[in-house]
Amino acid sequence: MNKNIIVTAGGFNSVNNYVSEDNIKLFKEIAENKKVMVLSNAAPEGTGNYIARENVRENFLGVGATEADIIDLDDSNLDLILDYDVIYILGGNTTPLIELNKNPKLKMNILKFLEKGVLIGESAGSIFLQKDAKYYYDIKKGTKPKYDVNLDTYACLGLIDIFIYPHFQKANEGMKNKISEYEKEHNIKIKRLNDGEIILY
Repeated sequence: MNKNIIVTAGGFNSVNNYVSEDNIKLFKEIAENKKVMVLSNAAPEGTGNYIARENVRENFLGVGATEADIIDLDDSNLDLILDYDVIYILGGNTTPLIELNKNPKLKMNILKFLEKGVLIGESAGSIFLQKDAKYYYDIKKGTKPKYDVNLDTYACLGLIDIFIYPHFQKANEGMKNKISEYEKEHNIKIKRLNDGEIILY
């Protein structure tokens, strides 16, 4: 894959997260004269990330995107994926994305899109790029109601081969210990990702 998947914690969401100058430069390179979809399922109305929808859209227009559309995907409009050059998966709550992924057409269209487009994940959107999100719900259990759910599946897109913990710079000592314990117990490695850091795939 020629580096067309971008894994971030803070992404281009400058209302909730820190966005570094290097990231702004990269997003400009990616989005200038391009059509951008801000895939917003993870940030429904009434959530803290809802205001980030408009913020991210404006940030992409600010670096020269010809179009930036806030889109909630569902079973009826999955073909919209193929109309864009860049797809930015907004952060917030991974659960609506996991629910959407029950339709196999989502991954099928994203794989087709990746033949020419760039896919960017922000926080929960980056977790959705992984194979499975169960580890994250386990670690975050008890911190917010959105993690205290029992889903019938935690399967995500499976496009990257790492597990991440976004916004690591905000983690307290208790959380840092919890991550380390989980790694030992389950024999997995979790990449601590701070706002402003990116991983290219």
